[in-house]
Amino acid sequence: MTGALSSSKLGAPVTGEVVLPATGTQLVVIGGKTTGGTVASGVFTFDTSSGTLTQVGDLATGVEDACGTSIAGQDVVFGGSSPGAVSTVQGIQVPAATPSAPASLVTATVLGQLPQPRTDEAEATIGSTTYLVGGDSGTGLDPQVLATADGRSFVGVATLAEPVQSAAVAAVGSELYVFGGQNLSATGPSSPLDTIQSVDPRTHRARIVGHLPEPLSGAAAVTVGGQVLVIGGTTTATPNLAPPAGSAGSSGASTGTSSSVTSPNVWWFNPSTDRASRVAQLPEPVSNAGIAVIGTVVWVIGGESNGTPVSAVQSLSVTVKRTGRR
Repeated sequence: MTGALSSSKLGAPVTGEVVLPATGTQLVVIGGKTTGGTVASGVFTFDTSSGTLTQVGDLATGVEDACGTSIAGQDVVFGGSSPGAVSTVQGIQVPAATPSAPASLVTATVLGQLPQPRTDEAEATIGSTTYLVGGDSGTGLDPQVLATADGRSFVGVATLAEPVQSAAVAAVGSELYVFGGQNLSATGPSSPLDTIQSVDPRTHRARIVGHLPEPLSGAAAVTVGGQVLVIGGTTTATPNLAPPAGSAGSSGASTGTSSSVTSPNVWWFNPSTDRASRVAQLPEPVSNAGIAVIGTVVWVIGGESNGTPVSAVQSLSVTVKRTGRR
C-alpha cells in the first residue's frame, strides 16, 4: 500500500496549518500556530524537491486549525481560530513559483462568512463541491455538514450522526468518511473517538459505519487512487503497533496507558468493508499536521508531537491497489 517513507525539516515548527498542492513540486503552507502559541498569518510555498520555503503572502487574519481547498484558481481558507473561532472565509491567489521571493507579498481577501464561526473542522471535495465537516463554533460543536461551490455561499447537506471536532475527513466516490475526532463533555473536549462515520450528501444521510483500531483526534485523511489513508493523530492509549485482529470495530485494540500520546500509525481504510488496517508508521509521529498529495506521494507537513509543534516534513509514496466497492 505504501512505499518509501522519508522526512526532512521546515524552517520552523508549525501546527494546525493548511497545506494545499500548488504547481509542479510546490505546496502552499498557510497560517497555523508556531512555538509559543503564536497564531501565524504567513503564506508560503514549499518546494518538495529542494526543501525551499518562500514567503509569498499573508492572510488578512492569521488563523490556526482552519481547513482549506482550491476554488477557481485561488486558495480558500475556511474559519479557524484567531485565537477564538472565526467565521471568515479568506481567498488568496498564490503567485507561481519563482527562484527567489516575490518583489511584494500578496494579501488574502475576505470572500465571505460561514453561517457561524467554526474551528477544528475538516474538508473534502467531491467534483466541484467542497464539504466542511465537524468543528467547534465556540459555543458548541457544529453538527451540520456544509457544502459550497464558490467559498461564498453555503448550504447544509447532512447532520453528523456524532458531532465532532478535530476529525479526519476524506471523500470516496460520492461519499464522505469521517474518522475519529472529539465530542464535547461538560468540561470541554472529550477523549479521542474511534468512530467512522459515512455521509452521503445526495441522500442527506449520516451514520456510524465502523470503528478505527485506535481512537484518534487530530489525524489527517487523504484519498489516493480511490484509497483512503488515515495518518497520525492523538490517541488515549499506547499506539497500536500491530495490524488489527478481526474487525476494525475493536476499539480496545490499543492497550496500555490512558494518557494522550501521538500515534505514528498510518491506517488504510477499505470502504468496501468499512475496516482499517495498519500499513506503515511515520518516522516522526504527528497530529494536527497539514497534508497534501502530489501524484501518488502524500506530504505530511509540520503538526505537533505530544502537544509540541514540530518542523517535520514527511512523505509517503503510495502504491495504488485495486479494491472493490460494495
